[in-house]
Amino acid sequence: MKKFFIMACILLQFQAFAQDKKNLKAEIKQVTVFLSKAQVTSSINTHLDPGSNELLIDGLPAGIDKQSIQVSGKGDFVIMAVKHELNFVDPQKKSKEMIVLEDSIRFYQKEVKKLKSLNDVYAKEEQMILANQNIKGEQTVTADQLEDVADFFRERLEEIKIEVIDNDEKLRVIQEKADRFQRQFNILFNERNKNTSRITVSVSSKSGGAAQLELQYVVADAGWYPLYDIRVKDTKGPVQLNYKAQVYQNTGLDWDKVKIKLSTSNPTLGGTKPELYPWYLSFYEPKPVVRSPRYRSEGDSYYKKKEAKNSYESEDAAGAPAPAMSVSDYTTVVENATSVEFDIALPYTIPTGNTPQLVDIKSHEVKAGFQYTAVPKVDQDAFLVGNVTDWDELNLLSGNANIFFEGTFVGESFIDVNNTNDTLSLSLGRDKKVVVKRNKLKDFTKKNFIGSNKKEEFAFEIEVRNTKKESIEILVEDQIPVSQNSQIEVETIDTGGAAYNKDNGKLQWKLNLGAGETKKLLFKYSVKYPKNKTVGGL
Repeated sequence: MKKFFIMACILLQFQAFAQDKKNLKAEIKQVTVFLSKAQVTSSINTHLDPGSNELLIDGLPAGIDKQSIQVSGKGDFVIMAVKHELNFVDPQKKSKEMIVLEDSIRFYQKEVKKLKSLNDVYAKEEQMILANQNIKGEQTVTADQLEDVADFFRERLEEIKIEVIDNDEKLRVIQEKADRFQRQFNILFNERNKNTSRITVSVSSKSGGAAQLELQYVVADAGWYPLYDIRVKDTKGPVQLNYKAQVYQNTGLDWDKVKIKLSTSNPTLGGTKPELYPWYLSFYEPKPVVRSPRYRSEGDSYYKKKEAKNSYESEDAAGAPAPAMSVSDYTTVVENATSVEFDIALPYTIPTGNTPQLVDIKSHEVKAGFQYTAVPKVDQDAFLVGNVTDWDELNLLSGNANIFFEGTFVGESFIDVNNTNDTLSLSLGRDKKVVVKRNKLKDFTKKNFIGSNKKEEFAFEIEVRNTKKESIEILVEDQIPVSQNSQIEVETIDTGGAAYNKDNGKLQWKLNLGAGETKKLLFKYSVKYPKNKTVGGL
């Protein structure tokens, strides 16, 4: 009886503790996405009992920065303590897509089992027929009876074989479908099957009642990077620059119809001012280094990563309805002391996973001066370049850009804002209507021997033709080699009227070409060096 009383008391205490601890869910309302990481703001509505309350908020991402957790609220209560801990038992909940995939997988797996069971029945029937193919008995079997039995065996065995072949084909098709659904489910499962975390908030309330809490925290595995669409209708009008963001998050929790704010700050860089310490000089005494045959320097390999995206847009015909508004029309730009924030009024849904979500930030019309540039020694195409002034007022970041010229996607470029120039140069792609050719003139190419030296003369002709219906300005660049050895002498014979920089050997021609006009540029130089040596690059 005493043991029963003790057990009852323990059970009552456990029930009382369970009742005091309320399990709550945080509803995400707003997310501020930094270049790396994101700050999530959630709301929790609950009802407090008089006295102490333990509020358990679970199902949160595991990658929460503990130092960033902030809990505030409205109501007659006092927040006593906030505790964060990881939950290795309960993973993130399945998404609707995962539930649908699971249903499809179960359906196809059931169909596979049916067909396999049917094939087993056919196999046993075939075994039974073959086991009874010997006709024995006291009665004499006539030829007609024997023929009837043989016909039955043959027809039934043929039917069984055909049914098994048909079932095998159905099995193959259904199994392929089941495998495809399973692969897709595995991808989502790997993204979702993450540990969660939970926050326990200790609250004290005198009278109890309704309470509203706000939870803020910074989470990893999220961020954004810029992407631009640059559209040039012609070289007479402004440049349309569409500023976009690729927002990604792999926190394990969907951001469903939340308000998004993009910030150009990066919390991972830290905000501590660097310090200078004394710089002491001393003699350097190198020690011999013994390298093994397998030694490999870091410069032996390199890695390059490039990401590009394409987007397309159709143009409105004359007299068509006004173009639809974009999200960029609902974006407010807030310039802070150290960063810029783009506050997007429309809600966005960004599911967890490895697929970025494209978000429109702002659309700008900027004035630009246009000029063609050609470097025929490297590439025999002319490139249109737009030079934008006052670009620092656009709050741009360095990023990839998709180029559209005269309504057609022409290629990809890169906007580099990490420079101090007043003008931002935007490469707008190739223009096949400007034809550039570079030819080596054999008649002017000579080799002479002067004593112990060899002298080679070179001549090149550049032909530029404008097949467009309007005149253009084009900058043509080439070069004359520069010697860094006293035994190699470079002589400039003819620059062809180009601006010549002796330090780097660069030649530049600024041309005005009318519609259908062609111009030719000629330059010559010579190189003298010892005849028993070879000069690389000639």
